[in-house]
Amino acid sequence: MDMLGVVARLNTVSADTCIQWLSDVAVDRWLLGGSAGGGPMSLSRRLLLTWLFTYVGGLGLYYLVATADFLLVFFALRRWLVPDYVPDWPSVRREVAYSTRSLAVMAAMTTPTEVAIQLGHSRVYHDPNEFGWAYLIASPFLFLLFTDSVIYWVHRGLHHRWVYKYVHKPHHSFVQTTPYAAFAFHPMDGYLQGVAYQAFVFVFPFQAALHMASLAFVAMWTINIHDRVSFGIPGVNGARHHTVHHLTFKANYGQYFTFWDWVCGTWRDPDSLGVAGKETAASSQLLEEEVYGKKYL
Repeated sequence: MDMLGVVARLNTVSADTCIQWLSDVAVDRWLLGGSAGGGPMSLSRRLLLTWLFTYVGGLGLYYLVATADFLLVFFALRRWLVPDYVPDWPSVRREVAYSTRSLAVMAAMTTPTEVAIQLGHSRVYHDPNEFGWAYLIASPFLFLLFTDSVIYWVHRGLHHRWVYKYVHKPHHSFVQTTPYAAFAFHPMDGYLQGVAYQAFVFVFPFQAALHMASLAFVAMWTINIHDRVSFGIPGVNGARHHTVHHLTFKANYGQYFTFWDWVCGTWRDPDSLGVAGKETAASSQLLEEEVYGKKYL
């Protein structure tokens, strides 16, 4: 595809075009039996369709990617990756049920901001030439750096003993996590950790198609870091690092990178805590009351 073709394709991919298609085709033509594009979309319809698009899209991605990851890691490659894993099916079912419920509420909480983006109140743009191709290529890396920095401090704040039991504790009820734990959050917990992704497009220009792709990447990354298998890439906060976080409650708060954990002294090497490359040592696990004290739980 030539450069003009790339520009044309990027110009037509956005959340707004998806919502408009749902309104014109799925609602007006299919549901109501009229002609597509019967007039300007009402705010109430836009809010409802945005919630539906966010929830169903997120749920579909969750079930598809988490299931593929789960089957690959815990069954197909279990012998090499997690040889000592014993399926805890009640916990897995609880992860799925909690994620399914929470995603519905989290989608509703993010819908107003997503609608504001659709209506042009952010710095999301369409034409790749508007800020140049160098910035277009650099912007996803800027997105990762910005969101990782914000999430580190939000996540660390959620572990403050005065906050933890009210918001973040449900997620930490899953200790030996699977990919299905990715969205098993209290809705306020998930919303607060997602604020950085929404804030980015109000601070920095971000091309519309890349904005959609970045949100899909975030979902897949969140699934990945709960499967307990990573490749030990220096500086990357992979699944083994996040396993340490679930075992100790007080280390490895980063989302993508270990930078802020290094700077702030909260980084813990998985090997030093007994989290080997293929298994998790039970001796590494701390109890909540050891970390927070019973009166805060």
